[in-house]
Amino acid sequence: MSGPSRTHAATGRDCRVRRNLSVPMRDGVRLATTVYLPLDEGPFPAVLVRTAYNRSGLYDAFYPTHGLALVVQDCRGRYESEGDFAPFVHEASDGCDTIEWVGRQDWCNGKVGMYGDSYLAATQFYAAPQASRALRALNPRFMAGDPWKRAYYCDGAFSLALTWSWLCFECASRVSHAAGMPLLDVREVLRALPLISLDERAGAGQVPHYRDYVQRSRYDAAWQALRVRDWCDRFEMPVLLIGGWYDNYAAETTANFVSLQRQAPTPELRRSHRMIIGPWTHGIGCSPVLGELDFGEEAMRENDATHRWLECLLHDGDPREFQQAPVRIFVMGANLWRDEYEWPPARAHAVHYYLHAGGRLGLDRPQDGEAYDRYRYDPDTPAPTLGGNHSVGPYNPGLYDFVKPGPFDQRPVEARADVLAYTSDALESDTEVTGPVTLRLYAASSARDTDFVGRLTDVYPDGRSITITEGVIRARFRDDVWGTPRLLEPGTVYAFTVDLQVTSNVFKKGHRIRVDITSSNFPLWDRNLNTGNDPATDTEMTVAEQTVYHDAARPSHVVLPVVGA
Repeated sequence: MSGPSRTHAATGRDCRVRRNLSVPMRDGVRLATTVYLPLDEGPFPAVLVRTAYNRSGLYDAFYPTHGLALVVQDCRGRYESEGDFAPFVHEASDGCDTIEWVGRQDWCNGKVGMYGDSYLAATQFYAAPQASRALRALNPRFMAGDPWKRAYYCDGAFSLALTWSWLCFECASRVSHAAGMPLLDVREVLRALPLISLDERAGAGQVPHYRDYVQRSRYDAAWQALRVRDWCDRFEMPVLLIGGWYDNYAAETTANFVSLQRQAPTPELRRSHRMIIGPWTHGIGCSPVLGELDFGEEAMRENDATHRWLECLLHDGDPREFQQAPVRIFVMGANLWRDEYEWPPARAHAVHYYLHAGGRLGLDRPQDGEAYDRYRYDPDTPAPTLGGNHSVGPYNPGLYDFVKPGPFDQRPVEARADVLAYTSDALESDTEVTGPVTLRLYAASSARDTDFVGRLTDVYPDGRSITITEGVIRARFRDDVWGTPRLLEPGTVYAFTVDLQVTSNVFKKGHRIRVDITSSNFPLWDRNLNTGNDPATDTEMTVAEQTVYHDAARPSHVVLPVVGA
């Protein structure tokens, strides 16, 4: 998980610096804080950043040079702050206490805004429902609103790469030890079993938070307590959400936006929320190139959105002055920004592309007598992660070397015997897909539990099969991701819904649409060992025979939200 972009250190020529302040919380714990003030006479609006990743180096000269104080604070138990770090547990109360402290300083005019990526975004969401009226604007970027649905788990599968690296290296002690990851054979560590032992295999000892997360492999009260988008009815300030199509939290960003709008206590506040989604992974890109695609210089146009939002709102501007439309998205393929007035776009209509024999994907429904397809999934030789929608980054050295997010050619993975690929005819015209993508899969397994992974790709005329979006479903959660898990009856055909997140992509004329189906994406997600045992402690493996059906009674298909056709 990442933090805000780091810029040059404060020099004293563009601000006044108050270092090593100790801000008291309600329980007496004191949090290390640095304040950067404009050179002009105050008081000023203030921008607050609360980080788990070291406040040192998070200075951004934009704020003090535009009449805004910048306040950067280490979260409880991190770096120079007192107390013990427990992910998310103290961020509501500590955030509220800090907002109140900032608001009553003589250099502050009583108006506070916040911004930040990932965990720094979560500190905003947890504090907002209880915060004083001093909190006037938020900018959470690249965050989950339901960490069970799509963060530490993904529709029942354990988010191994993210959770292991974050809890065992970044947050296992007061300071980060991520720099030590390259000293390990990370691939081999992640292959080890049982999962619960991977903290010790990483040399971190027993990490309580890692062990807690890996053992809570079903939705429970503790996961529910972290579902922050359920609290959106208590937000009293405008929120700008920023996300990336290739981030782990693309669909979480849109779900958070929908919740903010639906739960807004007043029509005025509902009209004030904004969302921007760009061609990014887990952070705003500093280059138009991502993975194996170049989105052009236009992709960089919204890189200053945070600056513009906070400057506008904290200087008494209206959200419509920042951006007239509630939603701004980057349409990949066309490589342009476009404003939308609702999400998902109401003009998008659901188009079903059906799986057929021979690896064909078509608009025609399958007929009786069409053959099924089979493959063998062996968890000892899982399909590797190759790009995709996730949050591993350069801040995960040693892991990022072989688990990079973004659009990559999937042909090396599609060549495996345990991957089924279904491909459309060449498109006769440009086809835009904007909104949530869902795979409806009729399948059976010889195992008591297994995973089904779906992936949507854009096949170029030269044969490249570029990832657009992907998802997974752990079979035991086929009925309800938040409900009671139920093991499979081997050989029985079930209907599985695989959430492939969200996207906006134009499949150009002459391109083809492809759907890949397999049972692993490792180490992004943990391997399902196919036994039905407890994933945290299981060490046994069994090979699963997977059968995918595509006949008249069991028409497996992908649902694409098509705009303009």
